[in-house]
Amino acid sequence: METIHVVQPFDHAKQGLKAGQVLQFKTGDEAARRAALMADKHAGVIAYSMDVDEEGGDYGTPRVLFQSGEVPEL
Repeated sequence: METIHVVQPFDHAKQGLKAGQVLQFKTGDEAARRAALMADKHAGVIAYSMDVDEEGGDYGTPRVLFQSGEVPEL
């Protein structure tokens, strides 16, 4: 099992929020810093960490590291 650290931006679209490009980082601190830098450029942004076992297909509960603006539930 490994831990991934992800940043997901969101922008307004005709039918609500549209997810932007997912960015992955080596540490949770890096992900949180990048999300904070992106916050004023997007309708919403979230950084989270999650344990993942790709071989077994198991995904842990996401742990929010940073959240700003409009973000759908994980």
